[in-house]
This record gives sequence, C-alpha cells and structure tokens, in this order.
Amino acid sequence: MFYNRRAAVSAAPYMNTSTSQPAVSNPSRYAAFLNEGIALRIFFPVTFVFIFMFHTYPLGLSDFWWHMNSGRWIWNNGGLPVDDPFLFSSVSPLDARASQILHGYPLFQLLVFGVYALAGTSALVVMKGLLMTLFYGLLWNHLRRNGMHATLALALVGALPLLFFRFDDFRPQVFTFIFTLLVLQLIEHILAGERRGIAMKRYVLLLPLVMLFWANLHGGFIVGMAILLVYVLAEWVARIRRSDALPDAAYSRFLLIAGCSVVAAMLNPAGIAATWSLFTVVSGPFAKVIDEFLGTVRYFEFHGLKHIGYLIVAAAVIPAIALLARWRRLSMPHVLLLSAFLAAGIFSFRFSLLMVALVMAIASAYFSRDLNRWLGAYKGLPMILLWCVSTAFLANSALSRTSLAGTPLEAGVVPVAAAAYLEKAVPEGNLYNYFEYGGYLSWQLYPQKIFIDQRSLSWDTYEEYSRAWRGDYQEVFGKYGVGAVIYPVYEGTTRKVSRLTAGLLNDSLWGVGYYDGHDLVFLKLDINQHLPVLDKQAVVRDIIRRARG
Repeated sequence: MFYNRRAAVSAAPYMNTSTSQPAVSNPSRYAAFLNEGIALRIFFPVTFVFIFMFHTYPLGLSDFWWHMNSGRWIWNNGGLPVDDPFLFSSVSPLDARASQILHGYPLFQLLVFGVYALAGTSALVVMKGLLMTLFYGLLWNHLRRNGMHATLALALVGALPLLFFRFDDFRPQVFTFIFTLLVLQLIEHILAGERRGIAMKRYVLLLPLVMLFWANLHGGFIVGMAILLVYVLAEWVARIRRSDALPDAAYSRFLLIAGCSVVAAMLNPAGIAATWSLFTVVSGPFAKVIDEFLGTVRYFEFHGLKHIGYLIVAAAVIPAIALLARWRRLSMPHVLLLSAFLAAGIFSFRFSLLMVALVMAIASAYFSRDLNRWLGAYKGLPMILLWCVSTAFLANSALSRTSLAGTPLEAGVVPVAAAAYLEKAVPEGNLYNYFEYGGYLSWQLYPQKIFIDQRSLSWDTYEEYSRAWRGDYQEVFGKYGVGAVIYPVYEGTTRKVSRLTAGLLNDSLWGVGYYDGHDLVFLKLDINQHLPVLDKQAVVRDIIRRARG
C-alpha cells in the first residue's frame, strides 16, 4: 500500500491513469535537490519527526481519562459494565446513546489502559504522537499514490497540524481518522486491481478485519460503512449504464468484500445501536452544549480564534471549488464523498480534520500533475520554499508543545493537586465536580463515584449540573447528598469568579478545605467536622488580589 512509482498509475480507478503520473519525473530537468530520492531521505524524516513532536502535547482534560478508567474496569471485572460504574447521578436503564458510549470503545479502552499499566503516562503521550503521525503519514501516502511530488506532499501535510492543533487530546476518534484514509485507499486499490484484471482475493479477509478492529475502537466506523456503500453504489450504477463496469467475477468479489466488511463492523458490543446513536447525537440536546458540535467557524469564534476556522474551511472549500472546473472527469464516488465530508466538516468542528484530509486526498487525484508542473518550474524553488516555510512553522510549534522532556500532564489545567487532596482527605458525602474535571477525577478517585463527566450520559443530569453551576445548588446538593465540591475559581479563561464558587464562599454551611489559586475544594461543615478548613476570608482576599492582577 505504500507509495512507489508503479503503484501511482493505479491510484485513481475512476480516472485516466495518465493524470496520476508525477509531472516531475526527470530529475535532470530540475536542480538535484528536487530529486524525489533526496526529498524522501531528508525532507520526509524531518517533516514527520516534527509532526510527531507536535502531537506529544501533554495530556489535558478530555474523556480520555474515562476511557482509561473503563479499560481498567473491564480488565478487573472481565467484561463490560451494565450500568455506569463511575457516576452516582446516573439513571437506569440506559438509552441507545448512553449504551453506545458505555460499550462502544472496548478495544481502545483496554489498549490505553494496557499501555499505561506497562509503561506509565509518558508512554500514552508517545502513543498519541505516533497515532497522529500515522494518520498524516497515510494522507501523505495517498497524495503520493495520486502522483504528487514528495516535496509538495510533505509541505501540504506538514502545514495541517498547525490548523488542527485543537485535536491535541488523546481520544478514540484518532482511529476513525486513521481508518477512514486506510479504508478509502484499500477500496480504491481493490477496484484498480480488479480493473487491471487482478483478482484481489486476499482483501476478502483484510478489509473486513480492518472494519472489525475499527468498530471496536471507535463508533466512527459508520464512516467506513458509508464509504463502502458509496463505492458499491457507483459500481452498481456503472453496470446499469454499461460504462466502465467491473467484469461479473470482479463485481461479485467486490460485493463479497463489502458485505463481509459490513458484517464484521456489526461485531461490536453496541451492535446496531452504535450506528443509530451516532446519528441522534448531532441532533440531540447535547449538540447544543458540546463545543465540538459547533460549526467549524463558530467553534473557533467561541474560542477567540475565528480566523483559524476560516482557514480550515478555505482549505477544504477552495480545492472543492477548483474541482468544479473538471466536473466532467469527477467520478461518482468522489462527488458523493466530497459533498458529505464538506457538509459534515463545515457544520461540525468534530469532522473538520476528516473534511480537509478527504478533500485533499480526492483533489490530488485530479490536480497532482498540474501542481507538480506549476511548482516545479524555476528549478523547483517555489516547491522547496513552500516546504521550508511549512516546516519552519511546524518545527517552532512542535518544540514549544512537546512534553517529551517534561511533564506528561498539561500544567495549570489538570487538577492534579486538588485531586490528590480529595484522595487523601476522603470527605464525607458525595462529590459534586466541575464538568471538565470529571474524567480525570473518576480515574484518580475510583472507586469513589463523582457527579458528572464529559460523556454526559443523561441530559437530566447535565441540566441538574447546570442548575447548580448557575448558583442554585441547594436543592441539587440536597437531592444527591453532596458533601464536597471541587470547582475552579474562575469562569473558563476569564478572571470572573464562577457563580457556584461565589455562592459557596458566601455560604456559612460550607468551608474551604483546599485552595491553590486555581481550584477550590469546598466541604459541607456539618458532616466533615473531622477535616481542617482554611480561613475563608483569607481565601476571598487572595482571590480578589489575583483577579486584580
């Protein structure tokens, strides 16, 4: 599957193969430094070393910690949980969405817990970096298979992490990124081989095996099923039109591969519920409160980086518009995939990386030759310059982000000290916690249950969390027997004291057990008399001093 010159001619099964040939194929025509052999020996390792370093950013606050906690639970209990083992606020029975979240990632969860158990947290950071590097490597391989010059492909791929720096957490969706490109390449490779008269029998097992692993790593395997459906539909239409159709034996073989792949994907603990729940989540109430479901531009506007959102959309829309100039040559699968991924990526940041990757992969099949010719002119200097600029920015960011020589946890974000206090003090009563801290706290404090985490299994629980967060906490705390609260001092990245923090600081029934300038742990005094408390007035004075700068 990796690039070679002979494979390049088979990369685009729905196109004239001459369009996939590298235009820069005669090294003597250009300067020696543009020779692809030199690019592969020098530029390739430099680019991908920095891509790897860029993604060794420390582990922050995400549902990764819940996944690792689930892996520990599965390993210790020898099976999947029936109900939520980590929240005291959960309700039963679970709906389809909650069941998918609880049961849809067993292989990923066991994998990350296994790596942690064997080599610790730093190994997880390395693993995260390797997986994202593999994704970009597959994208680069796709561009190369479509005939793009190695230097140009490296420049384009090396620039993408700078746009998608928000994908810095370790989450199972990384496997959807990887397997989407892998499945697309496998399908096009299969069809190209069959069109050349090669019986691709070994893929009857290989592609279903890929789908089986994908379905047990992340619910995004539905993307792979959709890609399969698009290519099956295209072959069926080709047979009806009697235009470039596969021979009968090849067509039957491809249907067998596709059918076995779909069946294999259904062999996951969540079953068909996984497929349905992924449709409902983007239209349900959680889509309105989880930032990654915002449109790409709106997402970055929410985080004060609107220009990044525009750049990401432009990176997908501009090549897509350029393809309209060659609409007569566009294949049916490419049209359908472009439409679907553009819509998904523009209207939801969650899919933006896949959108840009798929648009680049498809567009390269139609424009690689022209890009090679245009940028290869003037002895290839524009191409070299593009790579140098891209790599310089990537290197600068990678060196500032990497945690390979430092702590594997994001300093000032992960509440390490506050969690250690709770683990040692063990206050009476249930623990109400800040939403973003949920996954990490459930991992650190288990078997103690917490109030909420980033999975948000129940909308009713989230509404109760929000009610308390807004300062109306008495009834919620009374209902759940809350005896301790962990919460940041300030609202988000502002210097404005959160409403819950302000309320508890003014409530005589609650004392401050822990304070570090960033996080507070409040204790209900009547049930935690055995624990020492801080001078609340001194804490308030320090908060005011910090807020004033």
